[in-house]
Amino acid sequence: MSYIKAVYLDLNRCNEDFIKGIELLERCSLSDAVELFQRACQSISVDHELFSKYHSFYGFSCLLNGKHEAIKICRNAVRSYPFDGDICMNLARAEIILNNRSAALDVIRTGLRYSENHEGLQKLKVKLGVRKRKPIPFISRNNPVSVALGKRMRKLR
Repeated sequence: MSYIKAVYLDLNRCNEDFIKGIELLERCSLSDAVELFQRACQSISVDHELFSKYHSFYGFSCLLNGKHEAIKICRNAVRSYPFDGDICMNLARAEIILNNRSAALDVIRTGLRYSENHEGLQKLKVKLGVRKRKPIPFISRNNPVSVALGKRMRKLR
């Protein structure tokens, strides 16, 4: 799978180390990005509204830097704050890197449930090829009735 550039939203309230870390992450300067994200994480308390976002980026950058156990940091960030599309996007990208497509799709769906206009999550969804729901859930997609009904519904849109 080709690289999907991140499209992050809502960075105007973040501290300077965090924003520089994102810039370095996008330029693939991973060890410097990890250091800046770690500093950003240490600059706030656990109760801070951006705690999950900072830890999500820290975990994602660590994962890109070769520490596969950092996926737990990303998962915890989404568990504690699934309402932020950026956090969900980091976990989805991490799951894709670890070849866990189904988990990535679950996270994308969760993220789009709360941030339906998040451009990055929408691009990931298209890139992974998420299908729409079957017209009749208990019939296979190959069934002629399902195929005909699906074509008919597509024409009506």
